[in-house]
Amino acid sequence: MVKKYNIQHHYETHHAERYRGLQEQPRREKVKELIAGLKKQQSGFSSRPDINAADVKASYFIANDIALASKPYSEGEIVKTCILKAAEIVCSEKWAINDREKSRCCDKS
Repeated sequence: MVKKYNIQHHYETHHAERYRGLQEQPRREKVKELIAGLKKQQSGFSSRPDINAADVKASYFIANDIALASKPYSEGEIVKTCILKAAEIVCSEKWAINDREKSRCCDKS
């Protein structure tokens, strides 16, 4: 637990000049603003298990396909099938790849 003296000393040495002029209502508004900024920063570090699970599942499928093909990942056909499979797994909720888009993608090569 942080001791009161340590917090007070830190505030007085690092932040006192910046916030000394704020009193009453402006001080409350500044505190709310700082808390909102902190929450915004912390939200970037929060875990999103639904997305992470899909990414992990896609990576396992890609690793499995590479192992089954016994070819390096740099070959075009393996890359194409791996990317399509990863897109189906990761983006299945947002959009589905229909057969026409798959065939158009595969016909370009």
